[in-house]
Amino acid sequence: MAPRRDRSQCATSWGAAAGLGYFAEEMTLLEQGSGDSTVVQIGTGSSQLGDFWNLVEQAGPLRWPIFAVLAIGLALVISKLYELLKDRSASRDLFEFDLRGAGLSDITRTVSQQTASMLAALQSTMLNVFHTRPSEGMLHDEIANFVSFQQDQFGAFRRRMDFLADTAGALGLMGTVWGMFQVFFQGTSDKDVILRGMGIALITTLLGLVVSIILNLSATELSTFFGKRLEQVSRKSDELRFRLLELAPAAVPSASPARAEPSPPVKVKEAPPPATAPPPKAAPAPPATERAWYYLEAEPAAHQATAGDTLRGVALLVRSGDGRPKDGVGVVIAVSPGAGTLNGGRPEISEKSDGQGRVRFDWNVPEKAGSVSLTASVAGQPGSERRIDLQVEPALAHRVERQGNNQAAVAGMRLPGPLAVQVFDRFDNRVSGVPVTFQVTGGKGRLGQHGATVKVTTGPDGLAVTPFVVASEAGQNTIVATVEGQKTPVEFVAFGTEV
Repeated sequence: MAPRRDRSQCATSWGAAAGLGYFAEEMTLLEQGSGDSTVVQIGTGSSQLGDFWNLVEQAGPLRWPIFAVLAIGLALVISKLYELLKDRSASRDLFEFDLRGAGLSDITRTVSQQTASMLAALQSTMLNVFHTRPSEGMLHDEIANFVSFQQDQFGAFRRRMDFLADTAGALGLMGTVWGMFQVFFQGTSDKDVILRGMGIALITTLLGLVVSIILNLSATELSTFFGKRLEQVSRKSDELRFRLLELAPAAVPSASPARAEPSPPVKVKEAPPPATAPPPKAAPAPPATERAWYYLEAEPAAHQATAGDTLRGVALLVRSGDGRPKDGVGVVIAVSPGAGTLNGGRPEISEKSDGQGRVRFDWNVPEKAGSVSLTASVAGQPGSERRIDLQVEPALAHRVERQGNNQAAVAGMRLPGPLAVQVFDRFDNRVSGVPVTFQVTGGKGRLGQHGATVKVTTGPDGLAVTPFVVASEAGQNTIVATVEGQKTPVEFVAFGTEV
């Protein structure tokens, strides 16, 4: 859809430019026909259409916001282009790394040594998933989720560019309206006034369309570059996925030699020649390299808590490369900004796994409701990050606000706005799911189609809303709203007036 929009705007801008040229020629002919050989000046600029700046000046003050939109759009494009080029440079070594024949330890070491980039982040996550559970489906899902996330992130940039392009066109249209207003509002046949107003109308439209086309074209080209870049990242990650699946059969039975190592020492004691002793001692070295890798499991991966509470005994399980729990491994845990604190007030802690391979800690839940998270990783081991999500729910209803009180309407008619009650907890979070009962206690008005009583539950915004129709006789109506769990009801007053 974007290319068709750009071509349409190009055609419109060329049409506007042609109309402007025709308008200038007509202006000159009119002036020559009147016997005056002086070249007419439009505003303070020259009528020479080849002088770009003098032409642009005819747009008056409206040219500045159009140029500001162009500057903001180009700044966003340059910033995003620099970000993508920097990412490409940072991941060059990882793209050139030949995965064919590479062992698991070589792949892990290479990925962990890379600087931050899209490819490094994705492959680091894939390695973590592989050590947790070597599954083709999980690796494929990680790639698909990463691609979808990056597309959503870039979509925010594209929406900003679309907004700026639309704004430039709207500013050009505003200049058209303003120029026409200047012509018709003064009600004069003076050619200078007419030409000045028409100049503003045509030139601002032309500027707005040209800026809109430039921004749309820049965003479209950058979207193409980003799409190719993301495709390269996905393709290289698929290569890693296939290589990990090839290594999976070898990684699983690798634990058996470690369990069978006690048998060689027995044979060494029976054999008199000491020359047979060195081979069994050297054999454990390769498995030891694999056992140096640890990964984390969250128990469970997501939690739910109430605002302001403390989530106690959050657990992480440390496993070695063969899947067994490992004790004495250092784990660093840090909360994201606004996600609360750990163990009584610290944003980051460092703990060691116990005899069962578990690390336990307390999470002091933030007061603001919403989704938050923390990140845990094995100390000194890149790519072992594990995130724990927490859904913070509002606390119990604590405070009530009313909306729509003291309204008036003609007797027998509905109030201009509804009656509403908004429920908050003690941290000012809006509380949903709270039953609110509205009841007419004075007058003969009715609560919409429900008569004198209606029960409404608060929504995600903490609001319980109901319309109200005043009585058919002029006078005062009284409505009381009772919030479940609150002792003091909320009273509304509505007035019916005579026609």
